[in-house]
Amino acid sequence: MDSFIEALLSEKTDKIPEEYDWFAPLIGDCDFEYHDGYHTDTLRTVKGEWIFRRVLNGAGIEDLFICPSRETMKSDPQPDGEYGMAIRMFNAKEKCYDMTYTCEKYMTRLRFVQDGGKLIGTVLDDPLQKWIFSDIQAETFHWQNVTVLENGEWQVNSNVYAKRRK
Repeated sequence: MDSFIEALLSEKTDKIPEEYDWFAPLIGDCDFEYHDGYHTDTLRTVKGEWIFRRVLNGAGIEDLFICPSRETMKSDPQPDGEYGMAIRMFNAKEKCYDMTYTCEKYMTRLRFVQDGGKLIGTVLDDPLQKWIFSDIQAETFHWQNVTVLENGEWQVNSNVYAKRRK
């Protein structure tokens, strides 16, 4: 195995206390349907992939977000397709996760907390923007990008419905 991959990938260690290992159920390979365009005349659905792994001696969770999927990128190209990666590190002092997501177009920093079974990430540069993991099951999960409106309601910008690959 390549020494970079060997040093990067890891199994669970005691770096993240079990009660804060919130992202553990996501580890693995998932296929998903991405939905957006809710506030336009054109609703869109795109197939994608989301791959999660433990990294850095178990201190973090890294993921690859691939949309459209490698399988469909030629048959269903998306001009605004996104191929990105995120690293989540457990912040023991604050009992949360600090995350950085980057892709070709931008970089975003978030802080994730757990609230009522949801993992809620707040974009640090724009606290009205949230990324939410919910309905996390053994084989599926739901992700949303939302904007908090002035009245406190959450406006959904995009949804991902993911299913674990067999």
